[in-house]
Amino acid sequence: MVAAGQVAYPYLYTALIALAYGLMLPAIAILHPRHGRHRESGTILATITGNAAVTVGLGGSVNVDLQPAALFVLGMWWWTIGKLWAETVVLPRGLGVATAGIGALAIAGTLVAAVNVGLSAVVPAVPAIATWSISQLVLGGWLIALGLTFRRTAAGLTSG
Repeated sequence: MVAAGQVAYPYLYTALIALAYGLMLPAIAILHPRHGRHRESGTILATITGNAAVTVGLGGSVNVDLQPAALFVLGMWWWTIGKLWAETVVLPRGLGVATAGIGALAIAGTLVAAVNVGLSAVVPAVPAIATWSISQLVLGGWLIALGLTFRRTAAGLTSG
């Protein structure tokens, strides 16, 4: 049983990553017209960085060298939409403030990830810092919160 898990894990991981990042695209598409009603420049940047987060995030999931760039783009997306939501109430202001905050943390985490990738390449004994894994867990939880917000908004329970 353990041998089957070790053999199947890379394929299962790849399939789940492809599915998860692919399912981010409808959320980006839903957000585009909502943002467009409030601020054109923020809408463009949010859509571009959201699509870049999907593209570079897929690459970062399979190539450790891309992880700092993927984390930076993800941080830019979170910062952009969080700021937009906090200022315009496209979605609840609290979610916007929290999203901008995790965006700032992700951008700061980019430096940690880049230094760690560089150090571990030069000095193999340097322990890996789980910046990427943490960011993926946060992304998953954030996407669930966003989905619940979409559901509440669609049901007319909140403004936005």
